Amino acid sequence: MKLAPAEHQAVMWEVRLREGDVGATVLNEFDHWRTAEAANEQAWNNLQQRLSRFSERGTASAAAARALRAPSIERRRALRAAFGMLVMGVGAWGGVRGLGLDADWHSGVGQRGEGKLADGTPLVFDANSRIYLSGSAASPRLDLRQGQVLLRSWRQRDGVLSVATAHGSVATGGAVFNVGRLHERSVVSVSEGSALLRPAGGAAVLVGAGETFFFDRHGAQAAELSFSAVSAWTRGVCVADRMPLAELLEIFGRYRQGLLRASGRAAAMQISGVFRLEDVERALLQVTDILPLRIQRYGRYLTVLNAA
Repeated sequence: MKLAPAEHQAVMWEVRLREGDVGATVLNEFDHWRTAEAANEQAWNNLQQRLSRFSERGTASAAAARALRAPSIERRRALRAAFGMLVMGVGAWGGVRGLGLDADWHSGVGQRGEGKLADGTPLVFDANSRIYLSGSAASPRLDLRQGQVLLRSWRQRDGVLSVATAHGSVATGGAVFNVGRLHERSVVSVSEGSALLRPAGGAAVLVGAGETFFFDRHGAQAAELSFSAVSAWTRGVCVADRMPLAELLEIFGRYRQGLLRASGRAAAMQISGVFRLEDVERALLQVTDILPLRIQRYGRYLTVLNAA
């Protein structure tokens, strides 16, 4: 089945808007395309509705997450394929699973989840999370592709429990700790015990009880955030301390259907505050009370924050 021109263009716009920083020129071009013809508006809304439904089942967003980690050309190709399948109605779980886009633990937008490792270690994970399991029963390895996870492995283990993100890995013989995959970095916070942080770049760091570190491909940086603040998502709260706005919007996006973007210099603005994740619309208004921003909406599925 071949996509109609408007459907193909809608997929291309979805890919472009997921690329990251969205400037005013791109947004104006998108708005012009969307309003130029009724078929364009309908194709865009139909695509977003399909993405919304399958995101709730942990499929379409998994495809997007996997594709966004690939090199630029490969990423665009994979996204076009994933979204194109949804437009054509090939969105069943079996079809997406055939692409290798499933995870051992996954959650939909606005839906936190929980599970257990083979040895009984409990874990809870944030909304819109993707976690892949490998290793052995004694030494499991969790690959956190998206979202956050909190593990309570307080007993002394026979092996090592590790959690990896795109920015490094965290390993422990027994700890209560939280690992989060954020916009351009990751975070680890330990409540009990200790864990060894090995960032993708830089020296390893032993993270003790009460300590929090951000880490990326360049190394690790100590943070003043408490474990309670980092793991506040388990209580439906986001605690931001000089957090880049783009990072906060990504967290909001775990609890709200559609795309949230910050354009231009707004993306780099830093914000501090406490935000209720169950009501993202109210949280967005709270953001505009703190920072000089204005909200611009493009239909029901794209919301952009611009510098005022």
